[in-house]
Amino acid sequence: MLTEYFLPPKIIMGNHSLDRVGDEARKYGSRVMLVCGQRAMRESGTLQKCQSLLESKDLEVVLFDQVKGEPDLDLVREGLTLAREEKVEVVIGLGGGSAIDVAKAVAGLFYLEGEVEEYHEGRKIEGPGIAFIAIPTTAGTGAEVTNNSVLTNRKTGLKQSIRSPLWYGRCVIIDPTLTLSIPPAVTAATGADALVQAIEAYSSSRAQPITDALAARAIQLLGANLARVYQNGQNLKAREDMLAGSVLGGMAFSNAGLGAVHALAHPIGLQLDLPHGLVCGILLPTLMEHNLEWAQEKYAQIAGLLGVDIVGSSPLEAAQLAIQKVKAVLKEVEIPEDFRGFDRRALNYPEIISYSLSSNSLKYNPRKMEAEDLKEILDEVM
Repeated sequence: MLTEYFLPPKIIMGNHSLDRVGDEARKYGSRVMLVCGQRAMRESGTLQKCQSLLESKDLEVVLFDQVKGEPDLDLVREGLTLAREEKVEVVIGLGGGSAIDVAKAVAGLFYLEGEVEEYHEGRKIEGPGIAFIAIPTTAGTGAEVTNNSVLTNRKTGLKQSIRSPLWYGRCVIIDPTLTLSIPPAVTAATGADALVQAIEAYSSSRAQPITDALAARAIQLLGANLARVYQNGQNLKAREDMLAGSVLGGMAFSNAGLGAVHALAHPIGLQLDLPHGLVCGILLPTLMEHNLEWAQEKYAQIAGLLGVDIVGSSPLEAAQLAIQKVKAVLKEVEIPEDFRGFDRRALNYPEIISYSLSSNSLKYNPRKMEAEDLKEILDEVM
């Protein structure tokens, strides 16, 4: 099998590595746009610290702190207009996946003509943008090491990626101390997303030896530490391991692809207005059960990676133990087993199934899924 692996970002990782942000940004210009959310970064003091570090290196900072919830095209358009007006040379995404995806899109589209909608609908990215630096403050999406920006068109309800090999960051700063203030519910949702990404990359039909090595270590780190950081958010070693797991998972799935969990999670999350990671966590065990026959060997290996004693177990028994362990980990962080506790009146099965069938993620699911399969899964979780 012919395979390729590509991942160019420079990654700086370690406690207080945020201190390097000014030196890294200066390599690409003197005017910096800092993209973040409306509240969390300010309340934690991270925003002020980052601004101060940049200004200490004589960099002019343009703040765009309007990110909230799932990012959409209007938000990117607003950020892009400001970036062009202020003639910024570097865009820094500070926060969770939403802030990073907005920053990535603003930087990537900076020089391009046309509307954001055109690129969201598939227009080719024909040239590089300005420099982009990612600073994740959650251990979850892996957006800091991917080349795509997941955005929603609110007018059409379409949630999908703008993607280009030109959109990898110039630098990624991974500072575990920035994750200490994440509340438990966000820790659980983002951590569940990271675990799903690692498991889907490992069992993907597009997996290869390099992605397997990355995903396997990610599964070990995330499975061992998710409950720890949920129970004690100040456990710095566990926070560090969660970030490492998230980054490794992102490096794996950016090349191996994902699976049916993500194909379904995007439309479900949009219709029910639920955090993406929470939706992924709810879906994972059910999808693993539906994939069992087609991913038995990989799931058996996952059981061992999650610390399950599989000595004497058949591959099928070990695979089933992996699913039980995943359920137990998610239960420890209070991820529900299904969606029955949420308002499901907005659900539209045909739209969810249609979207999922056209999703790139579904292409790499270990089991080929048809419309009837997806409906059966929805019936189980809804």
